[in-house]
Amino acid sequence: SKSPDDYMREWLPLASQYLQIIQEAQARPPEACHNCQDLPVTYRCLACTSKKYLCWTCCGRLHERHPMHRVERWTGTHWEPTWLWRLGVSVQLGHCGRRCPRAPTCHHLPAPPLLPALNDTSYGASPEGRRLNGSPVLVVVHTNGVHHLPFVKCNCMGSDEFHIQLLRAGFYPATSSETRTVFTFELLDLYHIETLACHTAANSFYGKLRRLTNETFPSSVPDRYRELLRVGRQWRHMKELASFGFANTGKTPGEGDLALFCPACPQPGINLPPDWSSDPEQWVYTRVNVMDGNFVCIHRMLKSQEGDMVWLKGKGEGYMTSKEPYDNYIDSTIEEKEVSKCYNYRAIADRGKAYKGCDASGIGAAACGRHGAFVPTSVLDFQKGERQMNMDYCWSKSVSYGRMKDAPHLLYLYDINCQYPVKLKARLDRYTSLASSSLLDKVTWGIGTWHVHGHKEECLARFSPSFIPGAGRVGGEILESLWSTTNDAGRTTSIMTRPHRSEVLDATLLDSNTQKMQNTATTLSANLLSSAKELDEAQADYDHINKSASPEQQGEWPKILEDALARRKVDVKAMDIFNVHYSKPKSRRAVQTKLINDEINSGGQAGGVPKWLSLGIDIQQLQTQLIHLVRRYGDTPSETEALDIATKRERVLVRIQEHTNLAATLFPLLNIDDLVFVRPPTSDCHCDGGICQHSSSSTPSHKPSDGTKDGDGTPPELLDIAMPSTVQKLPSVWKTLPQRELELRIAQAYESLHKIRVEVGHKSFLFRSNIRLAREKKERLRGYAGVRSANRVINLFRGHYDIARWSIIRLKAPASITSKLKVLLPHHVRALPAIYDHKVRGERNKPAPWIWGIDVAGDAMAEPYLEELHRVNWLRARTRLDRWQEEHTLIQREMGWTEAYFEYQAKSTEAWAEGGQQTPSQVAWAARRAAMWRLMGVNASETFQAAREGL
Repeated sequence: SKSPDDYMREWLPLASQYLQIIQEAQARPPEACHNCQDLPVTYRCLACTSKKYLCWTCCGRLHERHPMHRVERWTGTHWEPTWLWRLGVSVQLGHCGRRCPRAPTCHHLPAPPLLPALNDTSYGASPEGRRLNGSPVLVVVHTNGVHHLPFVKCNCMGSDEFHIQLLRAGFYPATSSETRTVFTFELLDLYHIETLACHTAANSFYGKLRRLTNETFPSSVPDRYRELLRVGRQWRHMKELASFGFANTGKTPGEGDLALFCPACPQPGINLPPDWSSDPEQWVYTRVNVMDGNFVCIHRMLKSQEGDMVWLKGKGEGYMTSKEPYDNYIDSTIEEKEVSKCYNYRAIADRGKAYKGCDASGIGAAACGRHGAFVPTSVLDFQKGERQMNMDYCWSKSVSYGRMKDAPHLLYLYDINCQYPVKLKARLDRYTSLASSSLLDKVTWGIGTWHVHGHKEECLARFSPSFIPGAGRVGGEILESLWSTTNDAGRTTSIMTRPHRSEVLDATLLDSNTQKMQNTATTLSANLLSSAKELDEAQADYDHINKSASPEQQGEWPKILEDALARRKVDVKAMDIFNVHYSKPKSRRAVQTKLINDEINSGGQAGGVPKWLSLGIDIQQLQTQLIHLVRRYGDTPSETEALDIATKRERVLVRIQEHTNLAATLFPLLNIDDLVFVRPPTSDCHCDGGICQHSSSSTPSHKPSDGTKDGDGTPPELLDIAMPSTVQKLPSVWKTLPQRELELRIAQAYESLHKIRVEVGHKSFLFRSNIRLAREKKERLRGYAGVRSANRVINLFRGHYDIARWSIIRLKAPASITSKLKVLLPHHVRALPAIYDHKVRGERNKPAPWIWGIDVAGDAMAEPYLEELHRVNWLRARTRLDRWQEEHTLIQREMGWTEAYFEYQAKSTEAWAEGGQQTPSQVAWAARRAAMWRLMGVNASETFQAAREGL
């Protein structure tokens, strides 16, 4: 098969030919009219595919039923835009396109039509005055531009008012009285789709129409931007009312009545059988919801919102919560400050922060955790940061929607659930606007699989859904992917009026849920096949680990797991069994202290060999830091950067001199200058995370000034440091030193690995908090700058580790040491979305990099640690197997629930037409919607069947 590039290469030789053919459209027209074959061609239609070139008479007559076509006139030298009203074309109302017999007498226009003035930049787009031949001339906004056309009203007895006649003909009036502008239904449908699919601002959309109308002088086209805003809101609202049956029933929608929810979630009375509560597998009916905040969908304070403050939807009919009760709750609620017992996240630290110039700092929402459908009535505005009072209301509305309360169990996932529910019961009891605290007995709290790794270590086992029974393989981060679409809408809604913004966000969330629903069958089918494969692999991994356990362990560990899961309901600390408990290795300072004490006990100097060895290691680390700095500043550093380099070089020279003087004291018979050195390798440079142009063999190009170099001109960072590991031949007076240096080097290696792990965790936190929660581009850039800074620190510690490992090998350390301290590659220090969690895409079956399992005390193969490691690995393998078994079962149940949901919707839609006062059009509309739901059900059933056969 050919690639896109192959097709592009095929086109390149044809480009000139294509261009010539396109240009032929500007040539002189044929002599005779395509229709009458008599009069000369003076007009052409840009929309017609046949009979394109016409005389003025035929052009007018053939377009009486196509008044929205765009035409051009031949001037004798070129084509230029013109308009059908000049050819006598008008829109006839009330008689299926024929002129009303009671309409005013039509006075034919001059033949041929009069030409516009030469200086008319609109090319004669509109007639003079607002009437033509006794009929009103209206501005018509269509998909191909803006037109001016006379509309001939029906004046028969009992005829509708003018604006009603326009509606029946497919023209939406901008006003119901004194109508001067209309929008075609096709245009409004296009506008509605563009705002949802492309998130086009109304101003940009209308600017496009003006350019389509008059490419050369778009400003000459009438400005109907405000009318488009108003009519667009009305059109969107009426489409929603019709889609949910309120055009048939005539009722007023209540809370959540203009919203769709998830077809695959278990909903009593909708997609569950009547006897579902007697099902022995009650865990499958667990409702999983996620909550999160978004700080992109802000709303800026407007100077004046008068004239556009009518709320078409303000009572929670869609996804945005009901305005008045929420405002009253906020006014009567006091946010209590709580000290976080976990890390100080921005969601906590910034919750009281005011956002300058904004009356809404973002939105909070709840969604179905397994399928990503927003929960109706649960989306609300933040006034400051992501405060608990806001999320309490969000939780209450989500748990109150539909029959959510009937679920036997509720699982809520939220970024800070280690802190959020601590005092939730007291808050629920204090405010009557919130849900009953009795529901908390059903709730299990968790943290998404991405965010949980930014918490303290114990939060992973306590709150990760990977260890929560009944959760399946839910990740809890699905709102993060949904925000990407919502953010696009948030940028256009930030300067709308509050009612308009609420309606657009509602429409965006409805569109998101609709697309999720349309893709449910495909998604579940794909997940069924992948879950079967993952289940087999999880079973094989578990069997492998279980077989290696002793009979005593096979009997003890399941009891430990069962007991922890039972006690989790009252104390999440019971889940700490999933964490490895071990002590940290000795630091280099502790090793140095031990060596000093040993030397003192053996009669040596207090500031002797251990201090000299440790000083040498410090100097090498300073040299590595200086090498990285010089590389980063480049060949032409600024004056400030050059001063920084010179200062640090001077500091290194001082330490080298101190090291040399101490060696002369300790080894007076040894001449350091006589030694032959082996220089440690300089690690590859990874300035901002990726390998750059600085290789391990490159040397700093910035030459040191006279005061910061050795006698031979060598920069201080490249000077050799006398150590047992750096000399080719060990002097006799150093025979006892290699073992001491080896102890320090091992400590240096482990210490460097520990610092790398800390910094990798810091970088992962930066990705999550400083970039995801950033409100503006400037803040996101700061976040990326922080990541680059973390990369530089990581690469510095990599350099320290590389020197330590090189020295350990030079000092001939035993294989038990060198086998643990492996080569450190770039992918070993990347930011990890999850270290021990198998859920994260692309990571679930990859082993953790070796650096995450090296931090042990003493001998890593000591029996107590080996027992601990086996136990934790067994527990995690077992919970991984349990979650995949649950996932596979849930997906099969969800397939049946989805089919039942579509059938329920079809029957509910058919019920619209059961009233005795239904018009034929209402009956047909109900039948059309019911057929749509049934077709979705049939498609889902066929897709599911194919997936089942593929198992």
